Amino acid sequence: MSDHQPYQDLIRHTRSWIFDLPDSKILLPLLRLRLTAEEAAFLSSFPHRPSTLEQLSQRLDLPSTELLERMEPLIRKGFIYRVEGRSAVRYSFTDPIFFLYRMPGWKGEQDEWIRTYASLANRYYVDHMAADFMGHPTKGLRAIPLAHTIPDTRQVVPYEDVLRFVEQEDYHTVSTCACRHRHKMDPNASPCSHETLNCLHFGNLGRYIVKHGMGKEIRKEETLDILARAAEAGLVHGISNTTEGMDTICNCCSCCCLFLETVKMPPPVPRGHQPSNYIRQIRTQTCIACGLCVKRCPMKAIELRDRETESTPAPDPKSPRDAKEVFFLPDRCIGCGVCVHKCPTQSIWLARRQAEQSYPKTLSETGARMLMERGRDLSKAF
Repeated sequence: MSDHQPYQDLIRHTRSWIFDLPDSKILLPLLRLRLTAEEAAFLSSFPHRPSTLEQLSQRLDLPSTELLERMEPLIRKGFIYRVEGRSAVRYSFTDPIFFLYRMPGWKGEQDEWIRTYASLANRYYVDHMAADFMGHPTKGLRAIPLAHTIPDTRQVVPYEDVLRFVEQEDYHTVSTCACRHRHKMDPNASPCSHETLNCLHFGNLGRYIVKHGMGKEIRKEETLDILARAAEAGLVHGISNTTEGMDTICNCCSCCCLFLETVKMPPPVPRGHQPSNYIRQIRTQTCIACGLCVKRCPMKAIELRDRETESTPAPDPKSPRDAKEVFFLPDRCIGCGVCVHKCPTQSIWLARRQAEQSYPKTLSETGARMLMERGRDLSKAF
């Protein structure tokens, strides 16, 4: 067997699940940086769906003691996810977004390995993987409006309220933003000035991250402080795209985030988080066309254009309100509230969309939707 074969087997196995691994001369070097050939061969038969140790032992024809020994380094690397359920401990092979783009940056390490890895990972994502990851309706994260950007909160349900979600969680963690760190470590990437220690996780995922040294436990008050700073900085809150069991809040910038960064895809680029159930509204009478919302919008959904008018005399070019007007592109709006948060005249707010978004209820439903959108046979996905 050639040294390439275990990696090719792993690639084929990964493609049976949710996200594609498109062919590229970068892919094999990228996987070699994360896995040995022996580890790749072991994972190429490991199930994606959660399985108990007994089920794995039968499937892989290995004794439990050997299984545990072989799984442990792969759990630490983020290839196998271990979760303690109510009735048993279960293990599953994670997806390439998790093991290539999330886990490697959470520790915030700064060494030669991560610099080499970051450069390859960035090129592979922008040139190849992003087209599959972002080119389908169901996203892994959805925008959740910044606090206090919805004036009428009577229709807000718990999964749409970031502060209510944080209040009900009892285990909070923070990690380095993997996307921002990957760009920071890449000598070919543009620098990003935003805070990096602001990737938030909760519940079982948070415990997994802390146990394996990928983040640290924090108090609820620290979580709220991180969210407040992110809002001030113009970052988008991206929460797990479910209505139950959410375990992640990312604070995303348009230069680094997997969902928001510019990638090589034909227009219109379907980038962005799953939109929230809210959309921007404006009171034109009080808008002074200062352009701050244009600068803050991560989706380029707002533009500042020369005002078209037949009035006499001509508009005063020294007055932004007379010379310019704000133009809105609603199809691009993800309802994050970033534009609302700092409006100096409080002329912008979020209102409920007429057409409700259909969000998955659970992580399993999210996965099923993603598989169906990619034309995968759910009965053969394992």
